[in-house]
Amino acid sequence: MGADVINTSSGAFTKVAAMQSTPTKDLTPKPIVVEQGLTVFLGGAGMIGAYNADMVAAFKEAGILNAVYGNYSSLITGWDKHVPDLVDMLSDAASVVLYNQDESDPVVFEYGEIQKCKYGGEYIEKKYIYGLITIKSNSVVECTPTSDMLAIKIGRDISKIKTTEFPLSALEITKPIPKIGQFNIVGYSWGSVVAARTAMHYARSGTKIDHLVLIGAPINKSLKEAVSNHPNIGSAIIIDLKDKGDPIYAGMTDKELVDSALELGRQMPTAEGHFYYSGDSAEGKARRRELAKLLYSKGLR
Repeated sequence: MGADVINTSSGAFTKVAAMQSTPTKDLTPKPIVVEQGLTVFLGGAGMIGAYNADMVAAFKEAGILNAVYGNYSSLITGWDKHVPDLVDMLSDAASVVLYNQDESDPVVFEYGEIQKCKYGGEYIEKKYIYGLITIKSNSVVECTPTSDMLAIKIGRDISKIKTTEFPLSALEITKPIPKIGQFNIVGYSWGSVVAARTAMHYARSGTKIDHLVLIGAPINKSLKEAVSNHPNIGSAIIIDLKDKGDPIYAGMTDKELVDSALELGRQMPTAEGHFYYSGDSAEGKARRRELAKLLYSKGLR
């Protein structure tokens, strides 16, 4: 037999063809792209408008990479996709007072001064007009007069309330928390309320936020102090727009917020004051790029 025949215990095998072995895949090393960092932008009430995508574009132009914008609606999840934009916007705006305090704050909403009364040696609050807190009637009660014709206060027992969850998935963001680079959250107006609550959600669970930026933030004192003092929030950057005529500022009371509604209504059509960074005009785009450069100078990457 020739060299092309191999005898084995199982029989004789004849070679019928010869073919050089070649790799079926390109084995050349390929670079692996790893996304570095994540910057989340949350816009104003309704979280609609072209300025959201343009703000993200401005971040990238300034050198703040891997920026995305999210959406959190005060409506039942998904409903904001099926209602007019104006309805979604008004719903978010009206809900600010229900979200703009820290989870540890026992007061949800307070407008005006509730009448203070002394009974049993301690000062407690007495039901006054539309107030929601009352005491048992007693023939001897000393009350401090108040000039407010309307006073409302909504409280809560914080020991019985489940913490509100604000993970990225609730903001319709599918990207994971970055393992390399910065984790930044930037909020504007209603978005700043959600941004602050999101930052506290992650900070309290042990996740580090490098920069939290709150622009024109209608948050109460309790939430402002919480984000400013938590050790897992590296830098809390608060940008009030008072120099632009905005009546909104971080640390304001609910009464100040409610009383500013008319002024906000006047400012919205002209994209001035509180709406300084939301305009769709060329000037609005230029303002957003100035903002992005400012945040880059403050350390966002």
